[in-house]
Amino acid sequence: MATCSRRNLFKLAGAGSLALLLPVGTRLGSAFAQEQLDPNDAQAKALGYVHDTTTVDEGKWASHSADQNCANCQLKQGGDGEWIGCAIFPGKLVNRNGWCSAWVQAQG
Repeated sequence: MATCSRRNLFKLAGAGSLALLLPVGTRLGSAFAQEQLDPNDAQAKALGYVHDTTTVDEGKWASHSADQNCANCQLKQGGDGEWIGCAIFPGKLVNRNGWCSAWVQAQG
């Protein structure tokens, strides 16, 4: 019968745990990867989303003003990069210079 020291047992248990978690970690990484919102997406079209607030059809969206964009919207979620998260479009990134009819002035 082979003997296994307590130290070796813990080493093997730790290595086995890491091996089991590796596939989970790779799936989690891809779950958090987000893609840019396509302006032709059905929800984006319904809300008049555009990547550039200066291209909003003022005739169709009378509530729009030139100083409104995703970067100063209450619905913005984290980040200060060019592409940011939005509560209206979960799992997608919107352009910080974009706009949609759900725009709400951020507090502060």
